[in-house]
Amino acid sequence: MLDEAITAIAGLVASFLSGLLGIGGGLVLTPLLLYLPPLVGGTAIPVKIVTGLTIVQAISGSVLGVLRHRAYGNVSSRLVWLMGPPSAVASLIGAFVSRDTPDNVILLVFAILAFVGSVMLLLPVTPRDERAENVRADPKVAIPSALVLGFFGGMVGIGGIAFIIAALVYLLRVPTRIAIGSSLGIGLFAAVAALIGKAATAQIDPPLAAIVFVAALVASPIGAALSVRTQPRALLAILSGVVILAAIRIAVTAVTGT
Repeated sequence: MLDEAITAIAGLVASFLSGLLGIGGGLVLTPLLLYLPPLVGGTAIPVKIVTGLTIVQAISGSVLGVLRHRAYGNVSSRLVWLMGPPSAVASLIGAFVSRDTPDNVILLVFAILAFVGSVMLLLPVTPRDERAENVRADPKVAIPSALVLGFFGGMVGIGGIAFIIAALVYLLRVPTRIAIGSSLGIGLFAAVAALIGKAATAQIDPPLAAIVFVAALVASPIGAALSVRTQPRALLAILSGVVILAAIRIAVTAVTGT
């Protein structure tokens, strides 16, 4: 029961941050599930199972989060439909590739992406001041970004990832709140496709997945409700801090195995 309790706590924390920051929870859930169980006397969860659990969290958390953000007018349907389908195709391929990828490579990819995303989120930017229904994006930038991020998201198990937010804010100049809400919708496409690939390659633990799913149903709406009461710049600062901490710890494990 200890492992189940740890998974539930980790799922609650990650899902709250998913709703608050639009990161899909994977950046927080991954280190929590990797390091917390052995720290408190539980059983270590295999890396590939952890990546599968982050996909489950991403789906449930993203569904609730995007519905809440849409109600606040912070989701661009145009962006979601432009970037969602290509990210899904790439994510499915990434999930299948991950089956035969060594654990340390998966963790290293995770750490590199997380670090790059955190740096981008610290860069100054002046996004366009637009309503969600008026947001436009250059397909020549948006689609390749979705393909690259979808592939690596499917591979390392991150659904509505921070890097989608970074691409929306810094490459496509989307207003921060709309980037957060839209990233959940885009990430949902990728997460569903990745779940299919992870399940087909035996990287899903059904009992633990059920716990993560329920935790997301509880915590994600709370985070989404709080996000609209927080300053956009503060949201990016919090997100960047979370990403940097996760990147450093995962990189150490990838290199040293500890």
